[in-house]
Amino acid sequence: MQGKKTFVRESSGLIREIDAKDAFSMNFSYLGPAAGVAYPLTFAVALAGASWIISGVIAALLMLPVAIMYYYLSKIIPRSAGDYIYISRTLGPRIGFIQAISNIFIFASGVPILAQLELPLVLEPSLQILGITFHDPSLISFASNFAFCSESSPIFFGTTLLIIGLVTLVTIVRTKIFARIITTLTAVQIIGTLGMIVGLALVGSSYPAIFTKVSESFGGPGYSSLSPSATYTINPVQTLVLMSAIAAFLFLYNNAPTYFGGEIKKAEKSLFSGIIISYIITAILSVILIYELQYFVGEGFYDYTSSMGWSSSSGGIPIATTSLLAYVAVPFLNNVPLIVLIVAGAITWYLPYSIIDLAIPSRTLFAIAFDWLAPSFFTKVSEKFRTPIYSTLFIVALAVVFDVLEIYLGFSESAMTTIIVFMLYQYFTAAISAIVISKKKLYGVKDNKLAILGGISAFAVVFPAILMITYAVICKAFSSVVFVNLPLNIGIIVGVPIVSIALYEVVRKIREKQGIDLSLTFKEIPPE
Repeated sequence: MQGKKTFVRESSGLIREIDAKDAFSMNFSYLGPAAGVAYPLTFAVALAGASWIISGVIAALLMLPVAIMYYYLSKIIPRSAGDYIYISRTLGPRIGFIQAISNIFIFASGVPILAQLELPLVLEPSLQILGITFHDPSLISFASNFAFCSESSPIFFGTTLLIIGLVTLVTIVRTKIFARIITTLTAVQIIGTLGMIVGLALVGSSYPAIFTKVSESFGGPGYSSLSPSATYTINPVQTLVLMSAIAAFLFLYNNAPTYFGGEIKKAEKSLFSGIIISYIITAILSVILIYELQYFVGEGFYDYTSSMGWSSSSGGIPIATTSLLAYVAVPFLNNVPLIVLIVAGAITWYLPYSIIDLAIPSRTLFAIAFDWLAPSFFTKVSEKFRTPIYSTLFIVALAVVFDVLEIYLGFSESAMTTIIVFMLYQYFTAAISAIVISKKKLYGVKDNKLAILGGISAFAVVFPAILMITYAVICKAFSSVVFVNLPLNIGIIVGVPIVSIALYEVVRKIREKQGIDLSLTFKEIPPE
């Protein structure tokens, strides 16, 4: 009887409870304009000739076709697990399984990384900012527990576990509640981001004078002594490399709602809001923020102080310069309402992202189990919450393991490795799937629009990776930023497809002995 079943069940057990605003919120938080801008600008120190604003505009335009491609794919095949379904049904189960394993690995190891980044990039400067604003030195001193140098301390590790626990609770609750929490956090993030943008716009060219006044009140140096006097000359190559970093670490993450396609109400309308509208708004806010940081805060000042700090032996503002949060807050330390708004918005930079990072691989694990490629108990849907409970808890367990490995055992997955794995095994293969669907006129597609989008998208995701890798080979300063523990990370990039194919063959033989023909499964789209 079991051998006659194409799928584990005749229906997924998931229900449609995500609406247009929830889908928008998922993708907006997945992109994350403030956090998404902050991270690639850490590379700017090694790219002194890059124009930030030109890089940001080109990056936003480059990745727009990828977002449009995903909108069309998700509209044609609105099923949970997104890329895995598109790829496995057009390029075959082996390629689909590579995507699934890479997805589970990257996201499961990424959740603790996000929890770890939340502490030095958000919590540490937030506590310091609040300590100054409310004249509470204890907040400033306590913030040191969350610095990068305190990573192995019990407080730091315990806080990352607390964040993972909170993220887990949100992920396993009913999909409707999960979506509403994401939407609420995203609303706070949008308001906080707008507060930063408007605040910097009001300060404008007065930023150097305001910074000097604040810094000197703490016995620190003035703006001019922290900003190189040399005039920047735009270097086209370095501008393109920074563009690649912004594209890869910000605008590439434009497909979160596709992983929940089977749980979205009025899919076509909601996915348009969730993918296209959220991308456009994120791009606009990101480009404005990049412009303000380059021309108001100052490119040279930001580059120098982000790596060297802004304190001297005589004193300085007691806020860590590890995050753009510090730069945005300095002019408003006496403005309690705005500071609270900016800090509240910053706290949501990584939290909703972490929730989505946990939910996505849980849907992927659920999907491969539904296709008989993983133990069938991973398809268990909680009767109370209507979420894939066992899949989620398994990903949580993996995340905790990676948290320990990353903090205490030296497991160091570089940012570049994550990007290469994403680009090669997910975004690029999804683009090829789009081309195949269009050329073969599958699933009701009747024109070549999707093939054109797929071709452009394939270029858009591969070009930045090639450019960054090439420049890293040429420039040691850039290489030291993007490559960490090179042998381990090369092993991850090469090992993911090898392990995936080997594991697939093992599973296929096991299912054959059970009388299950996997070739039949991948000829059909999974049921809702």
